[in-house]
Amino acid sequence: MGDPLWLLEGPREAPGWVPLEGDARADAVDVRLFDRDGWALVRAPEAPTKYAGLVPATPRDGLYLDNLGRSVYVAGGDEVPGPLPVLATLGPRARELMEKYGDADVVLDRMGRVY
Repeated sequence: MGDPLWLLEGPREAPGWVPLEGDARADAVDVRLFDRDGWALVRAPEAPTKYAGLVPATPRDGLYLDNLGRSVYVAGGDEVPGPLPVLATLGPRARELMEKYGDADVVLDRMGRVY
C-alpha cells in the first residue's frame, strides 16, 4: 500500500484550486480524482495543506464520482478496486440493502455514500 488518500474540499472560488491543478499537470502531486464542484482526492504521504482554502481530511468510505463520470472507491482511507470492500466497512445495514437490491453501487447510493 502506498501513501494515504486525502480529500481536499473547498469552495469553487478557493485560491488553492489553481496551484493544485498546476501541480497535478506537472506531476508534482498525485491527484486521483478531481471534481471542479469542490473536492479532489489526492495521494500524499502527509495532508496537503499548502493549497489555500482547501481543507484536507481522510476521505469517507464510499464511491467518489467526478463531473466527467470517472470513479474511485474508497474504504478505510485507501483506494480499493470496487464496491465490495466499501460495503464491508458499512456494517449490517449495507448487507441488508445488498440482499434487497443486489447491486453494490445502488446500495452505496441508498446509503448516501456516493460523493
